[in-house]
Amino acid sequence: MRSQPAARPAPSQLQHEVVIPGTPKSLNGTVALLHGRGDNATGIAPLAFELNREDVHVISIQAPLVLDPPYAGGYEWYRMHEAGQPEQPTLFASLTALASFLESILRKYPDGADRVVLMGFSQGAVSALGLQAQRPDLVAGVIAMSGYFPLEAEDIGTNLDGQPIFLGHGTADPVIPITLGRQSLKTLEKLSATVTYREYPIGHQVSVDELEDIRMWLDGILPRPKKS
Repeated sequence: MRSQPAARPAPSQLQHEVVIPGTPKSLNGTVALLHGRGDNATGIAPLAFELNREDVHVISIQAPLVLDPPYAGGYEWYRMHEAGQPEQPTLFASLTALASFLESILRKYPDGADRVVLMGFSQGAVSALGLQAQRPDLVAGVIAMSGYFPLEAEDIGTNLDGQPIFLGHGTADPVIPITLGRQSLKTLEKLSATVTYREYPIGHQVSVDELEDIRMWLDGILPRPKKS
């Protein structure tokens, strides 16, 4: 297998963009977007508008590892040697940085936007699932698209008991095989997480059908405000 390009750490404060500010008088939680390997906060930001939730505060968070050429301008959450094998030190460092960032969200938005749903694609999905398992107190739920659960089940204990997760995967995914998604489902169910699992006839991407399922799931986690 080809060697991976070197990664060097970005500044410790995670970069982010506010994509949708939410409705000031009725903030109903936060959705934090986590991009995949080689992408950045700007690249995944348009996904926010597919949620059709102007009441929700949506931010896009950039991974802390910078990829060198030929991936200039891209970032990653952890180094990896092959799919399903994240490099543990860089993964845990990113999860620590992400937890610190979410703690700052809790302090900044005390009136409703502090309920955070992590919505990640590929490496972003892996990181979202990892953080939820480590710090369920910071996460209201996880939307994991084309990813997998990265931690050893025996190290988690009861952290995921009842925690809501949407797990979606393409059956023809050539980057992160569907087998990893199915194995993650078994692991998460073993850990007593509340998992909504869906497979789609697609590759390493997000489909219209998946987005529709995500919208329905999100409405259950962050209910829309009642019309006055």
